[in-house]
Amino acid sequence: MASRKDVAREAGVSAASVSYYINNNGYVSAEARKRIQEAIEKLNYSPNQIARSLKIKDSKQFVFLCNEIRNPFYAQLVYRATNAAYEKGYFILFSNVIDDDEYLKRICSYQISGLFASNNKIKKENLEAIVKQGIPVVVLRDVAWSDLDQRIMQIKIDYSNIFHEIAVHLEKGGYRNVHYISGAKSGKPDEVDEKTRNYRNAVGRERSGDITYNITDTKEAFQFVADTYSKEDCPDAFVCSNDAVAIGVVKGVTQLGLRIPEDVGVVGFDNTFQSRFCVPGLTSAEISAEKIGDIAISMLIEKSKGQKVEDYQIVPKLIIRESSSRNDL
Repeated sequence: MASRKDVAREAGVSAASVSYYINNNGYVSAEARKRIQEAIEKLNYSPNQIARSLKIKDSKQFVFLCNEIRNPFYAQLVYRATNAAYEKGYFILFSNVIDDDEYLKRICSYQISGLFASNNKIKKENLEAIVKQGIPVVVLRDVAWSDLDQRIMQIKIDYSNIFHEIAVHLEKGGYRNVHYISGAKSGKPDEVDEKTRNYRNAVGRERSGDITYNITDTKEAFQFVADTYSKEDCPDAFVCSNDAVAIGVVKGVTQLGLRIPEDVGVVGFDNTFQSRFCVPGLTSAEISAEKIGDIAISMLIEKSKGQKVEDYQIVPKLIIRESSSRNDL
């Protein structure tokens, strides 16, 4: 493998000139720049990015910690963020959230330029420890944290109206026994996410008990439906915390011989690509994973350059399709 000294020797310049050229932080004549570039291409030289980052304090690498890569929402988010970062000369390192102190310390030891986290599986204290090291942090807020370090940038999702809109839509369709499937760990106040909290507010205290917790993927949702319909007083509609769960509900309901939306209505969340190709088409609240990916990259880059960055708020939009449109049949 070619070294920086090999490039300097081939180009007939000093190793310092090669460093200036690569890091773009010193004077190199136009002729020397041309020879250095030709030498780099001839020798197929690739700079050691880790060593380079130690010198210039910018690795051009962002770490993305997401809840669950099997959820298409996060796959779409990371896909868009990767492209947005690449267009601006940055790269993405991706990991599922592992809220372990040593694991996070190891990630930060790689001289990363910033970190994005979806936050309902990572402790606030761990994010605050990272930002105290001078590493820009953006969090997709889905849990109501009090007294969050002001240096942590937030992409906030405003759930205040969307569940009321969903409730009104289902009521107009004649659905009366609505059940919410939450990804939160439990109903404890410190473990309830913003989605569940706002669903409770939308349906009122008298119906807030119709919630099942800790179901996060398609397989779990499918099994939950089978268990639910073996009991009395079965729901005639489900509101799900994400589209992956909603698709599991659709599969489970239809396998029982029930019809969607005639017998059971289903509403998802995130409006992932799957919701458009599900049969029947899945009603879903759109957040736009792609937009969040773009915003997160812009915030991290601006912050890494010392610019002031404001928090960003997203308002979900209800996309109505066949799965909850009983009145349209």
